[in-house]
Amino acid sequence: MNNSVYIIGTGKVGTAFSFELTDAGFKVNFLTGRNLTDKNNIAEKIHPLEYSVRPEKKFFEAADIIFICVQDKFLKDLTRDISELNMDLSGKYFIHTSGSESTDVFNYNCFDKDKCVSMHPIQTFDKISYSNNHLLENIYFGIEGGKSGVNIAVNIIEKFNSKYIEIPKDKKHLYHSACVVSSNFLITLLNISSEILGSIGIEKRKTFEIFKPIIEKTLSNVSENGLINSLTGPFERNELETISNHLNSINKEIPSLIPFYTLLGMETVKVAFKKESLNMKNVISLLDLMNEYIVNESGNIKNTIN
Repeated sequence: MNNSVYIIGTGKVGTAFSFELTDAGFKVNFLTGRNLTDKNNIAEKIHPLEYSVRPEKKFFEAADIIFICVQDKFLKDLTRDISELNMDLSGKYFIHTSGSESTDVFNYNCFDKDKCVSMHPIQTFDKISYSNNHLLENIYFGIEGGKSGVNIAVNIIEKFNSKYIEIPKDKKHLYHSACVVSSNFLITLLNISSEILGSIGIEKRKTFEIFKPIIEKTLSNVSENGLINSLTGPFERNELETISNHLNSINKEIPSLIPFYTLLGMETVKVAFKKESLNMKNVISLLDLMNEYIVNESGNIKNTIN
């Protein structure tokens, strides 16, 4: 195997892999993507490179490793389309980068299941790469698949100076939901913070500037002390009156955020209990308080519908 690579998908993930695989010593010879502008920008830096708008049979035949870096909603249709090309793919490694889908998408006779693997980078990709942005270095990947496929994925991950965790095939959706909570929901949390600040006259665009120090210090605390031991604040201190005041104010000013605050509040109570900052009596008092608002909110929704 000469490590010739064919990448299908030239979006944010596919372009990152194109440059980082090249710098890791792999030969990225073939790209398929819908955007011809990407072709011109990438081809200037990766040579030799052949490009197509649609998957090409000759690219599959010439490549050793095929990376599929398309959005989840296109993955199953693409693997079906590949199966309909009527090629012998028995010697080819197939790697898809979806966090949610498993290697079950390769359940066609043309694929060698032992050489198929899902290799999901636990990273956020916010733009197309036109050079090596080192997004795949020093991160974790979630992998699962056939033995040979996993071996090739591990080899690539090690060349990126990264690490991996193996995910049971039937747990991929759970795994991916954890990734969404860690990254996407963080944006949502900050957006909610900006809504609350906006309600008291603070410019929303200043949200990150205002909260950046406390966010960075919290992450530093987690790194040094672990998740549970890093919890601070009114839930950890059992400040029932403070939390009640929060709920009253939110219910008055931004009632739509009551479900958000109560749900995260209940989860935070669990963390505080694990930290042994709260005893069971404290836990019951806090949960009862939040349940009152959940019941009231449910009643308000029913009244609105009726």
